[in-house]
Amino acid sequence: MLAYQLGLLLLLLPVCSFAPGFFFVRKLPWNPLEKLCGSIGLSLILLYLASWGIYCVGARGDRMPVHAAPFAAVSLLCVAMGAVCWKDIGRLLRAAPVRHALAGFGFLLLWTALLMATIRNYSGAAWFGDWLEHFQRSLFFLRHFPAGTTIMPGYALPARPPMMNVLAAFFLAQTADRFELFQEVFVFLNLLLFLPCYLMMPALGRRAKRRTWLLVLLYAASPLVMQNTTYTWTKAAAAFYVVLALWLYLAGWRKRDLVRTTAAFVALAAGLLVHYSAGPYVVILTLHYLTLVFPRRPNKWRELAGIAAICGLLVGTWLCWSLAVYGPRITFLSNSTVTSSQQYGGSTLEKIASNVFDTIVPLAVRDPDMLGRFGGQRTSAYVRDWFFVFYQLNAIFGMGLVGGPLVVWLAYRALRRKRPPAAAQPRAKPKRPAAKVPPERVPVTPQQLFWRILIAAGLVLGIAVVGERDALGVGHLTLLSLQVVGLSMLAAVVPWRRGTLAMVILAGCAVDFSFGVLLQAHVESLENDAQGAVFPGMVFTGTSIQSAQAGPDALSLSAWNNWFEKHQVEVYDRWFRDLNRQYGHLPEFQAMLPSYKETVEKVLADDATTWEGWFGHHDGEVVFLGDHAAGWSAAAMALLVMLFLGLAGRVYWRSG
Repeated sequence: MLAYQLGLLLLLLPVCSFAPGFFFVRKLPWNPLEKLCGSIGLSLILLYLASWGIYCVGARGDRMPVHAAPFAAVSLLCVAMGAVCWKDIGRLLRAAPVRHALAGFGFLLLWTALLMATIRNYSGAAWFGDWLEHFQRSLFFLRHFPAGTTIMPGYALPARPPMMNVLAAFFLAQTADRFELFQEVFVFLNLLLFLPCYLMMPALGRRAKRRTWLLVLLYAASPLVMQNTTYTWTKAAAAFYVVLALWLYLAGWRKRDLVRTTAAFVALAAGLLVHYSAGPYVVILTLHYLTLVFPRRPNKWRELAGIAAICGLLVGTWLCWSLAVYGPRITFLSNSTVTSSQQYGGSTLEKIASNVFDTIVPLAVRDPDMLGRFGGQRTSAYVRDWFFVFYQLNAIFGMGLVGGPLVVWLAYRALRRKRPPAAAQPRAKPKRPAAKVPPERVPVTPQQLFWRILIAAGLVLGIAVVGERDALGVGHLTLLSLQVVGLSMLAAVVPWRRGTLAMVILAGCAVDFSFGVLLQAHVESLENDAQGAVFPGMVFTGTSIQSAQAGPDALSLSAWNNWFEKHQVEVYDRWFRDLNRQYGHLPEFQAMLPSYKETVEKVLADDATTWEGWFGHHDGEVVFLGDHAAGWSAAAMALLVMLFLGLAGRVYWRSG
């Protein structure tokens, strides 16, 4: 049954994520890649609106059982819309840039499928719970949970925007409410980020070109991209809309095109509905448009009115509902940025400055002793956490060990103010020394100014909106859009010849892949088995029932907490059976049982109230895609190594 459901999803996801948007976009005078990416962006918006409407109608009265029929009807409509324009789809697929983009996307889809086949527990540094939080949010919209349901780890529903979770509910309604299917939906939607990044490449330099397989290699070997793709949260999907908006905005600005400019802000509005990390880019592009672009636009008031109306209606679908159900206080003040800021007692400016510094300078340079907090676990996990912090939380090295510094250098060269070439002078010897005249400088172009503003403001504002103070760095929260654009620039403009620079880049990719992707997959593939307890259970000490002492094969406490959330209902029953078999005859153990049973009853009550009994209906635990491939993780990782070597070899000998 699972194989059938996964196969059905693999049909529904590409059709429903492309066909309805293409039905409307196909007649626009856009290039083929713009039509491909624009169709996907519009399709997901239309799916969200349809699913949101189905949810709101079903939520008007008493909670009703979820029926697949209205969602299936929307899918059939998507198929029909695709059938109507099948000739246009054929013409689109014959365009070489579209074929290259889809080939790269297909490779990355296979790549991430192999990664998902190894992952049995999410972990990394102190990351905890987001993967399960978004599953619960999707179940909220799928099963019409009560409005007062607490979202783990204690959030109200409006703390996060709904679009990605509503889309997941759309696909789960037509298959099943299984976590494995949820993983497939999120991986596919997150991986769509590759397409607008590929579209963006020619806008990133004077001699930029689309090097398909170099970009694929940089993304496949990137710990940042792979983590944001395989981890079931929503930042990569939000970055899809941000990068798409950047392309449309620049093209609309250059061509004075109302449609592209409007579409850019609609994409930003959609990104904001996916994750609030799109917020800084909404602010930056809006201010740039109003101050530097709007005054010179033809029909500027009609354009501005259209942008405000469409974006307001789109974002209003969520805000109006949330205000009506939760009120303004929870709607606007439950986000973690606000709650974390309220809990922080120090100076806000000092917090922002410290977070900026800690996000740019690697922890291993400024305070290596802090990495000791990840000790007390097996060596491979400690090394994994060291590199996890190095890649995921740093603004520069998030783009790679070699790629990050190269991106900074290439951006500096492209955006610095340049001197004009010196004119030829006669060689006549002057009679007296000429006065020194400061060299004339070429003025900064509007495009250079735009990128300067975007990079500087994106970095500072993206970190300033972070509510908490984190000495490890906060690069993982809002900077993903800038970082993936940086990787696209590296692929597009780096001078590629079979020589030293190419070897250095490939060597950097090998290090990134080995320690940031492959090692991460290995640690996340670990589970308890007959050979050892990676995640210790409960023991009876004679006076209490408590967690067992971590052994030499164990992982960190944060990894244990993620594992516990995966098994949170099933594990208590298993622990009780094991303990009762060993200590059931002891009076001391029997005296501890009431408190233990009280803990179990609380867990069961939480399942009934905050999950509507989902754990109870699924054998008390979350099952990953990797659990179905247990025992094959070594083969999957070996295949990943072979694919990496083949891809690196292709890129070295023929970049394009």
